[in-house]
Amino acid sequence: MHPYTRLRSAFTLIELLVVIAIIAILIGLLLPAVQKVREAAARMKCSNNLKQISLANMNYESTNGTFLPGISRSGCCWGTWQVPILPYIEQQNIFKIYVGFGGQGYTTLGAAPRYAGAPNDGVATQRISTFTCPSDTPTQVGSITNHNYVLNAGNTSLYQSQIPTGCSNPSVLSTTCTAFGGAPFGWYEDPATLAAGGDSSPVDYTNGNPASGLNGRPRKITDITDGTSNTLMASEIKQGIQSPGGDYRGFSWWGGSAGFTAYSLPNSNDPDVLTGAGCNDGTGGNPPCTTTSTTTRPRMVVARSRHTGGVNASLCDGSVRFVRDTIDIATWRAASTSMGGETLGSNW
Repeated sequence: MHPYTRLRSAFTLIELLVVIAIIAILIGLLLPAVQKVREAAARMKCSNNLKQISLANMNYESTNGTFLPGISRSGCCWGTWQVPILPYIEQQNIFKIYVGFGGQGYTTLGAAPRYAGAPNDGVATQRISTFTCPSDTPTQVGSITNHNYVLNAGNTSLYQSQIPTGCSNPSVLSTTCTAFGGAPFGWYEDPATLAAGGDSSPVDYTNGNPASGLNGRPRKITDITDGTSNTLMASEIKQGIQSPGGDYRGFSWWGGSAGFTAYSLPNSNDPDVLTGAGCNDGTGGNPPCTTTSTTTRPRMVVARSRHTGGVNASLCDGSVRFVRDTIDIATWRAASTSMGGETLGSNW
C-alpha cells in the first residue's frame, strides 16, 4: 500500500443524511401507490364476500324454494338472514349451535332464546370473515359482533310501506308519496306497527305464538318480476364505531340493522334510522344517525362503505358490481325494487 494512501472506513455524516433523505423521498413516492394496491385488494376481497353471499342465497333458494328471510317471522331479535345462510357459506358447525330461529320449537316466543341469549350467543359473538369487509375496522356492541353486509329491503324503509307513512296515492316513481315497489327479502310487515308510526325494541309481533309471526316473509325468485339482473340483492354498510353506548350500524344479528333500503343514495349524508337501538350521530368519522323513526323518515339503513366513491353491491342473478355514489336516485331506487316495473337509467 502506498504510504500516502488514506483508508476510508465509513460514510461522512453529510453522506448519511443525503441517503436518508433519498430513502424518505422514495418512501413518500411509493406509499400512495402501496395504499392504492392495498385498497384495491381489500375492495376485491369485499366483492368476493358479496359474491359468496349471493351464491349462498341462490343455493338456499334451490334447496328451499325461496330466498333467505331477511329477518325471522318473530321480528327483531330471534334471528336474521345471517343464521340460515351459515350452512351455505361453510359454517355448518356454527349453525348447529343456534336454536329457536324465529321461535321454532317453542310454544311461546318468550321461551325462545334470542340472538344474545345462550346458546345463541355462541353464534352472535363470532367474527365471520365472509361477512366482514377488510377496508373497515371490526367493532362490536358488548360481545356481539358487527359486520358489513346487508340484504336489500327495497326502495322505502324497513317497514316496506310508502313514505311518508300513510300518504295517499303512492307511486314508486313519486318523490312526494313514494310507494314500496317490492323487495327480494321480507322485513317488518306488521300493519299495527305502521299505524302506530313506528316501534320500539323488542316487539312481540306474534302475540306470544311464534308460528303466527308476520315478518320476514321469504320471497320466491319468481316474485322478482323486474328481473334478477335488474334487482339488488345485497350491499355494504359501515360498522358502527366502538363506543360505550353502542353503535348498532352493522349489528346484523339484529333485525333493525340487517338490511338496507335505497330511499337514500349510497354513502348519503342522510341519517340512518336505528329505532330501538343506539348510535353515535356523526362522531368519530361515522355518518349521521338517529334512533327516532318518523313518518317522513321511517326505520332505514343507508348503503355505505369505506371505499372511495361508492359501494359494492350484488344483484339477484349473483353478479357483483361497484355502484358509484353519483348514481341517479331514481335509478338506485329502481334497482332496489323487485316488482316496481321501472326502467333503469343510463348510468346503471
